[in-house]
Amino acid sequence: MSRRLACLVGVVFLAVSCGATQRAGTQETGAGSSPSLPAPPAAASSSPAAASAVPAASSPPAAGAVRDDSLLSILPPDVDGAPVTVEEASFDEAVRDAAFADHVVRAAFAVVATPTDLASGVVARLHPGLLDGAFLADWRETYNEGACAQAGGVATNAETQLGDRTVYIATCAGGMTVYHAAIPERDVVVSLFSLGEGRFGERLIRDLRP
Repeated sequence: MSRRLACLVGVVFLAVSCGATQRAGTQETGAGSSPSLPAPPAAASSSPAAASAVPAASSPPAAGAVRDDSLLSILPPDVDGAPVTVEEASFDEAVRDAAFADHVVRAAFAVVATPTDLASGVVARLHPGLLDGAFLADWRETYNEGACAQAGGVATNAETQLGDRTVYIATCAGGMTVYHAAIPERDVVVSLFSLGEGRFGERLIRDLRP
């Protein structure tokens, strides 16, 4: 793996995990409901994320990459009525790293959470010509290592078909699950991590809409 790709994937995971930690922490548990979901691992704190409904328009360029929340239309709009929302702070964090702009043209970060389940991740459109088997393998390996670093390490890796799409699944020893899928015709990679018995990550990645 190139050092720059490792930096790219590392900053993507850090941005997502920090934003999702804050988002999960805001979930309130009502009377009689299950205990609040533990926050996912994060290597550092970020500013509070302002999650909002997915808008149709893109924002102006930032650090060479463009935040394009319309990419989240690739994901289902909700899981069991819990809306998929934008993690604004995650994009702001990611574009501070030059490697992000070197590989990613447009990106959007998302989270869906309930008191018992969480999925969060990135939809990234890469520069044309980057998305081949070697790049995707490097992306997955580094993202999985970052995701599982504070969840007991990577325990297993698997490849399966969900619908007509190949999905790569890593499980952490601590119970978190990481999902990846590529949409080559759009130069897009989708990476999500998931916690909870509702398997929100699997359901999002299964129902991608190219």
